[in-house]
Amino acid sequence: MGKNKIKRSLTHKYRLTIHDENKLLGFNVSPIGLIISLTLSLLIVVGVLYLIIVFTPVGEYLPGHVNEKAREKLIQEVLRVDSLRNEIDKQGRYIANIKAIMSGVEIDSILPPDTLTTKEGYPIEAGEKETKFAEEFEQKEKYNLTSQASTVGALQGLHLFRPTQGMIARKFDANLRHYGVDIAETPGESVLAILDGTVIMSDYTANDGYMLVVQHKQNLTSVYRNCSTVLKKTGDRVTGGEVIATLGEETEEEQQKKPYLHFELWHRGEPLNPEIYIAF
Repeated sequence: MGKNKIKRSLTHKYRLTIHDENKLLGFNVSPIGLIISLTLSLLIVVGVLYLIIVFTPVGEYLPGHVNEKAREKLIQEVLRVDSLRNEIDKQGRYIANIKAIMSGVEIDSILPPDTLTTKEGYPIEAGEKETKFAEEFEQKEKYNLTSQASTVGALQGLHLFRPTQGMIARKFDANLRHYGVDIAETPGESVLAILDGTVIMSDYTANDGYMLVVQHKQNLTSVYRNCSTVLKKTGDRVTGGEVIATLGEETEEEQQKKPYLHFELWHRGEPLNPEIYIAF
């Protein structure tokens, strides 16, 4: 009896009227019919909202909702930012180590600057601030040179190998900002390390060709520019007298341009005259 009573109460129709001053609207409705109608209406509304969110741009404005294209683009941008951050970090460490070299701080290794220059794409042009810094630094060092006698005393006992055979074509002259010697050489001649040390830079520039920088003991640094090929990479250990590079072969187009090695010697950020320490 209880079930029949509930069934009758759900299926029993009631008269629902809606009226105002001029019109009267009425219809019969049962509780079960009202429930079904409301449920169907709710499902329709939910379905329509779902279609709008999925297939229209409206969904992009909802919090936490990202479509596939936007997600893919976001991932690409995140990876790009991460790569840029790594490149900036590499360049920062590279510049910091170069400053350390010029300040006379002895270091074991330096990050290869392979992201800064390549042979195919010539090195990045120096900016205005970088050029100004280099000029100020060179001018400062020009007037901060200590006496050669004290420097010789600090380096006594070191046996330095001759970097290459040949005659000196241009001498050291700090007043003209020529902080090394140019050694005229026959094409294809070998370039030797003057002392045991660690290669802290192996690079290529448009003006100087391939170049090597080697850090030695006693805060001594040697620089080899205008090489045709280099046989060592950054981080390699070298021994005195070991071949580390070669000079260029003379071509028909460069009959007037003879190969030469530009060699520099630095101690604690001060350029030294190589002829005082090496018998050329």
